[in-house]
Amino acid sequence: MFSVTVKRVRLGIGFSFPAVLALVLLTGGADTAQLLIMLLCSALHECGHLAAMFIFRRRPEAVTLYGGGIRITPPRGRMDSFGRDITVLLAGCAVNFLLAGAAYPYKGTGDFVRTNLFLGVFNLLPFGYFDGGRVLEMLCAGRAAKTARLVFFLLGAAYIALTALSGNVSLSFLVTFCFIAAEEISAEKE
Repeated sequence: MFSVTVKRVRLGIGFSFPAVLALVLLTGGADTAQLLIMLLCSALHECGHLAAMFIFRRRPEAVTLYGGGIRITPPRGRMDSFGRDITVLLAGCAVNFLLAGAAYPYKGTGDFVRTNLFLGVFNLLPFGYFDGGRVLEMLCAGRAAKTARLVFFLLGAAYIALTALSGNVSLSFLVTFCFIAAEEISAEKE
């Protein structure tokens, strides 16, 4: 991984980031314009988190581009309050929804609007890897959070089974589902 420190924040690019970009482009998974829109919307999502952190005078420890997107490593420990932590976690999704709402009158349901809506909703999923999972854990730790995750996991498994029966399995959904399941299992073991 290549990294540089700027004002006590480590900025890094992992090998997996350009590898995934190359794989997507070489396999025809997305055209260049769609890929750029996706990267822009992801970066704007993360800028929402960063803006909220800076408003509360908190500096991230690191910002890393990797194969799964962009990871912000928050400062160790809690912020000043429970509400501020939740605000920082939800700021990325809020930016996506605001951008989609602002662009809709001009772009209709174009790629920029759809991508922002998708990223906002996707990051609200109740799994620990996503913003929604972290908020869920803060609001109702323990059994209630595990139950919500299990319900969403079972719904995802049922969707995969139904699409498999119809012969229409989405490879990207299947890979994403497996990644989320692996993340949840590894988090349980820690």
